[in-house]
Amino acid sequence: MDKSTFKPTPRTKHPDPVIRGDKITGDRYYSKDFMKKEWDHVWTKVWQIAGIASEIPEPDDFFVYKIGIEEILVVRQKDMTIKAFYNVCPHRGNILVHVEKGFLESFKCTYHGWTYNTQGILTDLQDAEDFDDGSPCGKIKLKEVKCEVGLGFVWVNLDDNCQKFEEALYPILDHMKPYQPEKYIRVLNMTCEVDCNWKIIHDNFNESYHLPTLHPELSVHIENDYKFSQFDMYDNGHNRMLMPGHKPALGDQSPNEVQFPLDAALIAWDLNPEDFKGKAQETRIAIQKQKRKLAKDRGFWHYEFLTDEQLTDYYFYNCFPNYDITMTPDGIQFQRPQPHPTDPEKCLFEHWWLVPEMESLSGSATFMGSDTTEVTAGEKMTETPLGPRPLRPAEHEWVIYPEGSMGYVTDQDISMAIGQQKGVKSKGFDDAILTNQERRVRRYHEVLNDYIEGRR
Repeated sequence: MDKSTFKPTPRTKHPDPVIRGDKITGDRYYSKDFMKKEWDHVWTKVWQIAGIASEIPEPDDFFVYKIGIEEILVVRQKDMTIKAFYNVCPHRGNILVHVEKGFLESFKCTYHGWTYNTQGILTDLQDAEDFDDGSPCGKIKLKEVKCEVGLGFVWVNLDDNCQKFEEALYPILDHMKPYQPEKYIRVLNMTCEVDCNWKIIHDNFNESYHLPTLHPELSVHIENDYKFSQFDMYDNGHNRMLMPGHKPALGDQSPNEVQFPLDAALIAWDLNPEDFKGKAQETRIAIQKQKRKLAKDRGFWHYEFLTDEQLTDYYFYNCFPNYDITMTPDGIQFQRPQPHPTDPEKCLFEHWWLVPEMESLSGSATFMGSDTTEVTAGEKMTETPLGPRPLRPAEHEWVIYPEGSMGYVTDQDISMAIGQQKGVKSKGFDDAILTNQERRVRRYHEVLNDYIEGRR
């Protein structure tokens, strides 16, 4: 990509919208009636990420995306475009494809054998002559779903008259473009059923007020004091937080001392932790300068398109309605709580980790400051929130919590979410009492109310 073809991610503060003060009552987290309203007015109206475009690279590659009661079949076409269809045979309503992904030149219904090509057109069926109007082949098609590709993701919308893609995703598409996520590999792809409403987890990612209490270990290399973060709320419901990284929080017990993993991050970029004794607040700028100096020779092609702040800081994008994307210098964390198909007190929580496609990630210090590429049993590995994983597209994993882990920090979030689900049903909870730094939470629920009440 030519650096001149796009603008750097802006840091300019966006004007705050008016917060009406809508109450956040407990029933929206457990009411089946409210769940039905969300389905009718939100999930069937908004653009949502169905998957990764690069994971269906060849014609006739496909995957199935599930949201609520619907399944969407996403297929790479012969001309390399991507189409999406409802994963159901129009004949009698049978589910058409019963696997998550694969390669098929046609889709044959397992009930009566009706067969469709990858363009969704009926091409074959038994007893074609037994129709009053003649063979339906070529006349019947799978119902198509609106589909776009942006930032390397496949997006779908179940509304035929939906908002334009670029308008709905403003300013997310422009802000994330310099990271070039279309050149990233999803090396972690996990889903966990959690005993809480999906909004409880999304609310958690809409604020950083919980960091000092729930994630105190992060303060040794992330500035978690809200006074040093920037919060932006956009008109269409998206918001972001810019948080300084690669330095201790001023509120940490030893804000001027270099501790692990910050020391390892310095070493990874040929800086001596001893040089920062008593002045650890200087590490952020020092690492920015060193990365800028060494990146090209080390093959870190993506740094050229990032600002100095993006070489150390965390850009959190909380996107409406439910996907939370953390842009880091060397990896993208995608966390999304999906609504359970039938139970408002459960959700399906997805956790992805994507890394740039490059020869070596050595020195990126994405996690714990260590080199993130090593070779194990002849296969290149990369560090993730779950430890080393192969540097290739990951297979989908289902995790049973708490027997399995979604990542140390993520597990902490899940543990609180389960307890909160119980608490919002209590008569002791009437409405969320929020600090100013949590205003994004109320703003989010106000946008949700706008959809449900027909204002959007």
